[in-house]
Amino acid sequence: MRNNVIRLAYIILLGLAALGVYLSLIPFYVGHVAGNGKGPLDPRLFAREKLIKRGAILARDGQPLALSEQVNGAQYVRRYPLGSAAANITGYYSQRYGSAGLEKSQARVLLGLDGANPLTGLLDRVLNRPGKGNDVLLTIDADLQKYSYQLLRGKVGAVVVLNPTTGAVLAMASSPSYDPAEDIGLYLNRPGSPLLNRAAQGAYPPGSIFKIVTAAGMLQSKPAILTQNIDCTGSLTVQGFILHDNGVHGKVDFNQAFIKSCNVAFAQYGLAQGAQVFYRQALDFGLTKEFSFPLLIYPGHLAKPEEMSESELASSAIGQGQVLISPLQAALLACAVANDGVIMKPYLISGYQTPAGQVRHMQPAVWLRPMDQTMAAAIKQNMVDVVRAGTGKSASLPGVTVAGKTGTAENPHGQAHAWFVGFAPAEAPRVAVAVLIENAGAGSGNAAPLARDVLRRALELGDGA
Repeated sequence: MRNNVIRLAYIILLGLAALGVYLSLIPFYVGHVAGNGKGPLDPRLFAREKLIKRGAILARDGQPLALSEQVNGAQYVRRYPLGSAAANITGYYSQRYGSAGLEKSQARVLLGLDGANPLTGLLDRVLNRPGKGNDVLLTIDADLQKYSYQLLRGKVGAVVVLNPTTGAVLAMASSPSYDPAEDIGLYLNRPGSPLLNRAAQGAYPPGSIFKIVTAAGMLQSKPAILTQNIDCTGSLTVQGFILHDNGVHGKVDFNQAFIKSCNVAFAQYGLAQGAQVFYRQALDFGLTKEFSFPLLIYPGHLAKPEEMSESELASSAIGQGQVLISPLQAALLACAVANDGVIMKPYLISGYQTPAGQVRHMQPAVWLRPMDQTMAAAIKQNMVDVVRAGTGKSASLPGVTVAGKTGTAENPHGQAHAWFVGFAPAEAPRVAVAVLIENAGAGSGNAAPLARDVLRRALELGDGA
């Protein structure tokens, strides 16, 4: 009798051990299979996940960007209240195509595998009860996100809005977009690449908005030259390459060159500081540097100093040549000026909330210091003058001092791309913006008015406060 009891005890212990190993492997299995974005989900896992109330993705005011709703009293399906307006942020969750966006990067949190009470999770699995995931709290303002996307409707481009003092992403719109609740296969080969998040992954020549970087390099390395006049005849020949300007500006000093966006002057500023200084200054602004972010990002590109001929350096100094950046990086250029030379690390997730209501908040952090406060103040004044009396006048707002820089980036594949970066109010910046519209021509006539509307709306909503 005693031997039978001992054998039974061993069998129970072995069973419990096997169950423990099985349960401990589930999170690793989910992390490996679920939502890898490279193919369909494992059918068995997907069936189990449908019994889990996947956590919601919530805007800063609690509006849901993604949530789970129960159907037929059993399974949960994913809903996206903002639809295509926030699809580049939420991503999609598909049995056939995997997942993307926050649905992919935050899958473990949304499924309750990270940050949950382990005892509750264990009981759910043992008793086969439907599980509950954690909510992901965002910095996004839902109304500003919808508004920014509406402004882009019918255009190809992106809008990024940040709080320059914290790095919080207030809006990140991309157009064209898609409805994440629909069959993703409908969008795979659709013209315009609607599945591409242009705001974070787009790679574009920045044009004249990159003169912010060139200006910072000059203020740091060759400040004396900024008081000298440069004679702009409308073009500059460098090593046989003819660099064209947007007009004949005559004799201009640094301030006039910035306000008029003079290519001839800024190409010479690039040549004067040299490839090493220019390259280091670009990296100080974050170009080519990776940082942790819950969405895929394009890190940017420019030629290395040893690869920069004089003609490449002159072109890069005006945001052409091999320079490529994303709208998110463009917004960070404006943030550096707005925030006294400091770039806060951009962040999209403000915290997490468990089903029990426990909240864990994320804290802002300094990322880079590309210039000192004096340099930032000088460039800020130039950007104010650009909107007040230069190429950015169409970005001005009544009663608000707006600082900005336009860009018209030559595009080898068609008409130029239109850019605008800026912030407001200039005296105490609360909101920074970057607008890109593909193949729209001059930034002054296309991107700047759209940026004005975004800034006005953001300030009305109290964003950045």
